[in-house]
Amino acid sequence: MTNPIRLLGAGTLFVASVAHAQGRAIQLPDTLGANFAIADTATRVGAATDYDALLGFWHFRFQTRRPNGVFDPPFPGHWSFEKKPGGLLIEDRWRGDDPSSPMGEGTYTYRSFDPERKLWRMLGTHSKWGEFALGLTWSDASNRYAIQHYGPAIMRIRYFAIGPDHFFWRADRSTDGGRTWLLDAWTMEAMRFAK
Repeated sequence: MTNPIRLLGAGTLFVASVAHAQGRAIQLPDTLGANFAIADTATRVGAATDYDALLGFWHFRFQTRRPNGVFDPPFPGHWSFEKKPGGLLIEDRWRGDDPSSPMGEGTYTYRSFDPERKLWRMLGTHSKWGEFALGLTWSDASNRYAIQHYGPAIMRIRYFAIGPDHFFWRADRSTDGGRTWLLDAWTMEAMRFAK
């Protein structure tokens, strides 16, 4: 039996058809979960250069995890990051590799750096569904963090192990205001293919 899944995360939205469940396919270098407090948005800061290491074009593998802990099969896709003139606006486009979808279909995320708060404000929306997912992002020496809201759900997202040609991304999901979390509800491994 096929189970349609609608995915939202870090500016991502996709519909996939899953034929069967499996174990973790994306081998992350540490334990489960993005693991940070959503209250960090009140005290943490970022810089206008936070996403410079991610500018360019990436191929990814994306995997979801069900509430019962079972991982669904991963699927491939492409993600691009482009900084606009002025240096305070980034547009990224996330698209699962689905040959039945038009090339322009996908999730578009806009990140705008607020120099006073030293945080990125984020707005993600999908070209087909049109929902808005609002969020904030910041950084430390080696990670990028985001909190994003999708209706009643909250995602806490971490970009980590960021290198010139590779990074990992993981997202935990809460449906009770952040009291409990499904760790690694979405995980992704990205490999650069162009700047």
